[in-house]
Amino acid sequence: MAEQEEMMPTQDAERQGQVADGDCAETQEQALALRRPGNQDQTTDMIPVAAVNQLQQSVQQISGSGHVPIFNPKDCTINIYQSKDDAHASHHSGHPSVDISENPPSTSQQPPTPHVASGAQGCSAPKKMKLDSPAQDAADCCEDALKSYYRGKGSFVKLIPWVGDDRKHITEIYTKLQLILGKDRVMLTSYDDILQHKTKEGDPILIAVLTGLAGRGKTTLFDKMAYDWAVGSSQILQRYKLVFLLKMHALEQSSDLVDAVFDQLLAKDVCIERGTLDMFNKNSPGKVLVLLDGFDELMTTSLCESSFGSILEILSGKVLRGCTVLVSTRPSHFDRLVSEELVQDPFTHVEVMGFSSEDVAEYVSKFYTAEPVKAKGLLKKIRSSGLLSALAASPMLLLLMCVLWREDCTLPETMSRLYRNGVLYIFKRKTLDSKDEVHVQKIVIEIGKVALHGLLSPALSLSFKESDFESSVLELALKAGILTRQTDRKGLQTHNCIQFIHKTFQEFSAAAYLQSLLEADPQEFQKILNDIVSKGAKSFEYLLRFCCGDNEACTYEILKVFQVRCREELSFKSKMGQLALYCFFEGQSKRLPPEEFIHSFITDQISTQMRDKDSLNSVIYFLKCVADQTKDSGNAYLAKVKNLEVPFCDWTQYSEELALIVCAMTDLHAVNFMGCSLTDSNIADVAQSLMDLPNLGELKLSGNNLGGTAALWCMHLKHLKSLTKLSLRSCSLNGQDIRHVAESLGELPNLLALNFSGNYVGGTAVLWCMHLKQFKSLTKLGLDGCSLNGQDIKHVAESLRHLPNLVELYLSGNNLGGTSALWSMEAKQLKSLTKLRLGECSLNGQDIKHVAESLRDLPNLAELSLHRNNLGGTAALWCMEVKQLLHLQTLCLTGCQLTKEDMKHINESLSDLQKNGLKIDMLPVWY
Repeated sequence: MAEQEEMMPTQDAERQGQVADGDCAETQEQALALRRPGNQDQTTDMIPVAAVNQLQQSVQQISGSGHVPIFNPKDCTINIYQSKDDAHASHHSGHPSVDISENPPSTSQQPPTPHVASGAQGCSAPKKMKLDSPAQDAADCCEDALKSYYRGKGSFVKLIPWVGDDRKHITEIYTKLQLILGKDRVMLTSYDDILQHKTKEGDPILIAVLTGLAGRGKTTLFDKMAYDWAVGSSQILQRYKLVFLLKMHALEQSSDLVDAVFDQLLAKDVCIERGTLDMFNKNSPGKVLVLLDGFDELMTTSLCESSFGSILEILSGKVLRGCTVLVSTRPSHFDRLVSEELVQDPFTHVEVMGFSSEDVAEYVSKFYTAEPVKAKGLLKKIRSSGLLSALAASPMLLLLMCVLWREDCTLPETMSRLYRNGVLYIFKRKTLDSKDEVHVQKIVIEIGKVALHGLLSPALSLSFKESDFESSVLELALKAGILTRQTDRKGLQTHNCIQFIHKTFQEFSAAAYLQSLLEADPQEFQKILNDIVSKGAKSFEYLLRFCCGDNEACTYEILKVFQVRCREELSFKSKMGQLALYCFFEGQSKRLPPEEFIHSFITDQISTQMRDKDSLNSVIYFLKCVADQTKDSGNAYLAKVKNLEVPFCDWTQYSEELALIVCAMTDLHAVNFMGCSLTDSNIADVAQSLMDLPNLGELKLSGNNLGGTAALWCMHLKHLKSLTKLSLRSCSLNGQDIRHVAESLGELPNLLALNFSGNYVGGTAVLWCMHLKQFKSLTKLGLDGCSLNGQDIKHVAESLRHLPNLVELYLSGNNLGGTSALWSMEAKQLKSLTKLRLGECSLNGQDIKHVAESLRDLPNLAELSLHRNNLGGTAALWCMEVKQLLHLQTLCLTGCQLTKEDMKHINESLSDLQKNGLKIDMLPVWY
């Protein structure tokens, strides 16, 4: 034995030099690690090659059962047992497992050591095989295999899911997603934050549920995590020895974790025993990260806790406690997942929101790396449409837009047309372009029958059997790529699962079938339609919109059902009303909806805020159709509208449509276009449409960028003889604009209120103030925040003294500090004034003294606001003058930084006025 021991180091060195790195094949040159008796420091010696050869020959002679005499090296115990998994064992040498150890086997079952298979994926030949730690060996080999897979095949993303050869590396296309944490809606910076989340007690939370709508990027996120682990680019992920990324559409409730890993991730001939890998997982759960993609696609629909395999038992905390699990699902299956049987607190809930607008820009730029002009054009198109902007939040649908735009740099306006073009493109790219559009439509209708059944089933089926489809149609759809086939392995058995490439394509196909039913079987169409509405129309939004797509008959029938079943919910402001108008827009029908449907929306007052351009598209289309179709009959519907309030809608691209609609509302009394993005290019159209409205009394155009444009549209205002109120607040007007407007308005006999506030026209009053003299009926004038100076106010006051009915004057927010001597004497001529606001004008104590001296001659002044002027320590100068304002009822000194001494002077001086009802507000402003 001593002679053997002297030979071993040299032989071992020679053996290591002969074994190539990465070669897992068994050779006669390999020696087996052996612990000698009494060796307490766990060092190993090697059996001579000759002994190994003799051992292998003896092992090959073993057959049957019982004790068989074989060659036994000195001081060694040989344990022989048969692997449980005969199928798996057949993948390897075909021999029973052999374990060599210094001690006799215990009575408990010993786990098999890993077999070594020639050409196994990702496994390097160990320099020394530690036979006393087979679980660690299995984990090492599994780690190599997984990382090799994730770095290789798993690192390429199909750029177009239906085109197998159109791929990009995940690092070239992956774009960060919006991840929202829990009820507090905290935005996470990256997926690392999920893995570091802790309980209030500081313990790590090991289970995370990621929810998100279909196509929001959940799958790609998991793919990126697996890749980052494999290449070592995430420090957080390096804490894990093994990362298992499993697709749940290939799993059942009884599925086992290790079996699923072998089925989905490892090569058939990988050099790992299932039992030893399972042992590592159980012994070191903290080193394991499990990514379960798509709980909502789990093959089992009715869960039974007694039938759970280890995967669902991990989620429920029954086994493998200590491992980290991230599971993704659509929101519809959240309650099924987070339940008493499965995930319970503590767990982390993260919403995958898809792309932000910045993310969309990044993704498009990556897609068109070599074509920046195309990227810029597509982004402009997406941003111009609320529909496209909303769809672009879904990585899957943004990809579709990128593909369509790549062809001819155009996108359709309606969602139905977008998907129709997408389906045709799918067939074209798969060399099926010889199939004309009619043939493609027939295929879509055929698979749509199955699709509709799945959508309407109680469990919402997104996966189907091959037998659910007609075989020839199935093969064409699979070849095109609108359907995908997933092969699932269960031990020696395999079966196929059919899915649509995205849920919205299932909805599009189902809608095509539903459309076909209206002609083929109208009664069945009505039955299904009523079923959809009774289950909740908003839950089937895309199905209904697709069903209306460019189909006048379907659109009319669907709107009739809306009117009958949802009458009380129909309005411009309600979600149901919005869905109904979406449907009408998708139909692009020239035929008017049912009469009662129209009456539900068009009343004497139309009021809505359409901040989403998709909503604006549908409302504009609806109103324009009504206006077009009824113009020969006196616009019976729109003529009854008296108030139109559509603030904060972007009418930039719709000025002609808006003008047409407004012209049809012949009895309008009030119009609110505040913040509607009207500019010089379209304000003229709108203003011209207003001039023919004989009863228009109130017009709000505030918040539109009209600077330098007044000459284009102000001449139309002179025709609004009934106008009483006009607001042009914050319209970026300049002095010349104010002059043009004032000249036109001078001919209006009923104008009572005029608001120019928020337009920076400082130093220009001399241009326009003389026109104010013509407004004999004016009662209110707003010039807040106009950057006016003292000289401007002097000119304004001189003009206003000719207005006998002016009772309210708003001058706050102008820089008038130290100038009151210029204009206060003119103000004393405003005999009808009842309200004057001079807040935030930088006035000092001496200014207030001059103002108060002038105002005491105004017999009707009831309200004076001096808020936010720094008057601290000055009350003694002016409070006795204010005392002379005998009719004053309200004095606002809020935020004037008054001292206690000031307040004392004010209260003492104005006590008599307070007894007569004067209210003084001297509270400081804390904001």
